[in-house]
Amino acid sequence: MKRTFLFLTALCMMLSMAQAQFVDFGIEIWKGSFAAADIDNDGDMDVIVSGDTAIEDKEAGAILINNGTGVFTPKGGDRIITTGRGGNINFGDIDGDGDIDVIFAGWGCNNSVKAGIALNDGKGNFSLANTKMYPVLNAETIVSCGFVDLDLNGLLDYYFFGNGAGNCVVYFQQPDGSFQASANSIVTTKRFGDNVGSDINYNFIEPEVTIIDFNKDGYPDMWINAADLNAKNEGLETQRFSYLFKNDGFGKLKQFAGVEVPFKKANGTSSWADVNNDGFPDMLLNGDGWLNSGEDSDFMWRIFQNNNGTSVQKRWEQIIARQAGIGNGSLWVDWDSDGKLDFFTGGWNEALKKQEIALFTGNDPAAFTFTRSPLSDSYFQGASEQGLLVADLNGDDKVELLLNGFCATPISKRASGYMVNKSEKASSKPEAPRNLKATVSETSDVMVTLSWEAPESEKAKYGTTYNIALKNTDTGKWYYNPMASVGGENNGWRKVAGRMGNVFTNTKYEVYNLPKGNYEWTVQAINGAYLGGAFATTKTFSITKGTNATENNRLPEAKVYSVDKKLFVQDASNSYQILRVYTFSGAELKVEAFNGNTELTLPSGLYIVELTKGKNQTYRTKVRVK
Repeated sequence: MKRTFLFLTALCMMLSMAQAQFVDFGIEIWKGSFAAADIDNDGDMDVIVSGDTAIEDKEAGAILINNGTGVFTPKGGDRIITTGRGGNINFGDIDGDGDIDVIFAGWGCNNSVKAGIALNDGKGNFSLANTKMYPVLNAETIVSCGFVDLDLNGLLDYYFFGNGAGNCVVYFQQPDGSFQASANSIVTTKRFGDNVGSDINYNFIEPEVTIIDFNKDGYPDMWINAADLNAKNEGLETQRFSYLFKNDGFGKLKQFAGVEVPFKKANGTSSWADVNNDGFPDMLLNGDGWLNSGEDSDFMWRIFQNNNGTSVQKRWEQIIARQAGIGNGSLWVDWDSDGKLDFFTGGWNEALKKQEIALFTGNDPAAFTFTRSPLSDSYFQGASEQGLLVADLNGDDKVELLLNGFCATPISKRASGYMVNKSEKASSKPEAPRNLKATVSETSDVMVTLSWEAPESEKAKYGTTYNIALKNTDTGKWYYNPMASVGGENNGWRKVAGRMGNVFTNTKYEVYNLPKGNYEWTVQAINGAYLGGAFATTKTFSITKGTNATENNRLPEAKVYSVDKKLFVQDASNSYQILRVYTFSGAELKVEAFNGNTELTLPSGLYIVELTKGKNQTYRTKVRVK
């Protein structure tokens, strides 16, 4: 009897601890997604969340504003970032004005907007971008989206991937700030190698996309998990599809036959990190099998070592749990701040007959050995159909675990919230990179090669990536916005959470065809907990050839502002001939010949102002009329 009492007491304490440590946002969703960033520029991490309630096919979510200690208040007003089921929410400065904008996509649910770009006014107020300026894929089901400079010209591109042939579209930013859609970026290929079979167009279902520089050549590559309706091998159709698409440096992505995993997966997640510190990212892969994948199991998780960018090799596998969701279901992170990478898994564990979130801590990185942490069973709130993200929510240099999904006992409901990191040691932020150098070549196409050396603090640690800042000082336009504080008291503080630096593991990076002008740049290291170190001392370079950097930039002599519900547009240099004003919904409110000074009375709200010179030189900016 005594033993039974003690056992029950211990069990109740264990369950109570797990429940007490889960900070519930009060938003009941599953198959959802998180994004965390300092959207309002007040020095702490805010959270955006959206998912499926599974009740009458409805979306639920919130924009949650942090008070700096991990206490959140839902932001009022209309919420336009509504991904629904199996979605993606990603940050980037799409217009180069220094604010953190959002791209989002999802499927299912009855929300009116399932995909789009939301522009930030710098204070955390988002407005849906004009789809004429920022086009969105016209597909019933959009699964993946993100920002990336695929063609390495310093202009941020974006992609939307959805179900069906022709619905994998990259939108390339042009010098004038417009976007050109290309469904041919994913190159038609011979299905099972470069010289076998016939050319086949892809016809993906639920494509989960991860951007990674697999072979460390400075060109962002793409990993895709999906089902492919057009895949035919020995008469079989509708196969699982897990392949790498290699970037040629000009934004063309072709299936790379050398990277082959033994069992293809979908309805899961591919998560990448440099586990063994050789500079090449390795992959944690999980998802459903079946569908001619060669493995009739939905519970297997595997780690594949990247062999110097040429192939992958299985180094670890374990039957764990079924995620039952697209993306966001696993992640790499140095949870305990020991300099080695750990990883989180989750889903329905058939052996334990329950939902779980499990932490595996790194032992010997070179040998790819990991141990299941006791916290998996005693601390972390279990969940399936989960979305995961890590972010330092209370400013203690330890990342919390954001999670949503169908949560196990003691909550027993669909939920979203976070688990506080109770590790003894805080994460040590990296030192600044060393020996920065910019080499400008203007012999044919303009090419700038940026290089640096790793800081001493990171040489014995794992998961380090790098984040560059590149800005045109003549115009103020960001070509690579680091989404971090450059210089000053908070030098290096990362304004976005849970993501690698923008140039991955590279210590050399090429940018092509920048406009004429003067530039400043610097770089920081991002550690295995995704916390940023100090930026190095800013360096400069100039480009004397090419086009002038007048397209889509905030020119010093052009002023756009508002006072008392009046919009003022002034250009003392008389550079522009045409003025257009748009609502964020895309309606053109005003078009007129511009003589350098215009005053308009408008209702309160966000607007886009466009000034045009000649045929190709366009300046756009957003402005809030109060």
